[in-house]
Amino acid sequence: MEGESGGQIDRLLQEMVAGAVADGASDVHIEPQEDGSRIRFRIDGRLRTVRELARELHGALLLRLKILSNIPVDCPQLPQDGKWTFANGEERRDIRVSLVPFSRGEGAVLRILMGFTLPPSLGELGFDESTAAQLTAAVRGPDGLLLLTGPTGCGKSTTVHALLAGLNDGSRKIITVEDPVEYAIDGISSVQVNGARGLSFASALRSVLRQSPNVLFVGEIRDEETAAVAIQAALTGHFVCSTLHCPDAAGAIPRLMELKIPLHLIRAVLRGVLSQRLVRCLCERCRQPHGGGLRDLLGRESESFRPVGCDRCGHSGYRGQTAIYEWLPLNSEKTDGNFLEELPEKIAISLRECAMGKVAAAVTSPEEVYAATGFPFR
Repeated sequence: MEGESGGQIDRLLQEMVAGAVADGASDVHIEPQEDGSRIRFRIDGRLRTVRELARELHGALLLRLKILSNIPVDCPQLPQDGKWTFANGEERRDIRVSLVPFSRGEGAVLRILMGFTLPPSLGELGFDESTAAQLTAAVRGPDGLLLLTGPTGCGKSTTVHALLAGLNDGSRKIITVEDPVEYAIDGISSVQVNGARGLSFASALRSVLRQSPNVLFVGEIRDEETAAVAIQAALTGHFVCSTLHCPDAAGAIPRLMELKIPLHLIRAVLRGVLSQRLVRCLCERCRQPHGGGLRDLLGRESESFRPVGCDRCGHSGYRGQTAIYEWLPLNSEKTDGNFLEELPEKIAISLRECAMGKVAAAVTSPEEVYAATGFPFR
């Protein structure tokens, strides 16, 4: 790519990514259409169209992305992945690039990684003081396992990194095994999983255990092998944080059992399970009281608010996201009854209780909570 056309594509790519970073987008979608392509940003969990491109610009843009990301340019019929570093003045962001061939041409998703930006605190993420204190106390233990559950994109890794940042005082060796590495933080060593080269979560975890860590973050427990290694690490003097796909906090225990972990080992190592979702925050400038009946449906004295839309929030009515969560603290004490049957009684705060509280505090709206959880307000 040379001359004026190459310069045009470079400017387009620079403006696109700079705009996404400025808007707080988590990723950029470049999607082929019948007569061209569209560019969408994912902001606060929702996709927003920001630009339409002519067909010829789409192909040139993807070619430039491949060159920057060290992706072969002669395999458009295959899914491909790469990575490049976006520079804008003194700002640097790692961009993870995913290319997939669709019927109308190749599509790309650019995931914007946080790099050396420090993660938000638990309070900034939306956790109340009591839950934040309990989570912090849990990870300061000498050993054990803390699990975070919830759907993809619900902020589990960000919450773990907020906890790790609080431990990063130089007295502990902290290692993370991730795909991708979300944050590059001085004092915390991170390993990028690479399945194509045989570096799985389980194999990477086995290797880093030889580094004598105090705290480990395993990006995801997705198979029996990773589950077994993580449990063994938690049993032998390490504190392990990981994520698990299951619908709620209590569901983490039967999910581990499905992965062939005996219940007595789960009880011995599990210190707690946090299940979370993300909901959008109402724009404080333009939100308005709902009016009529919802106060009674909430069963609270405080008013609930609805989104309106203004220039500040891009006319969406929302600006930023906050966590709603369910916290199940556990320890290894013996109980006389059935452990699995007792789990609901051990929940310190339920997802519904947390969500209702944030609606009552005008942080988010009933509509947003319903979209994220399906909870009706009645």
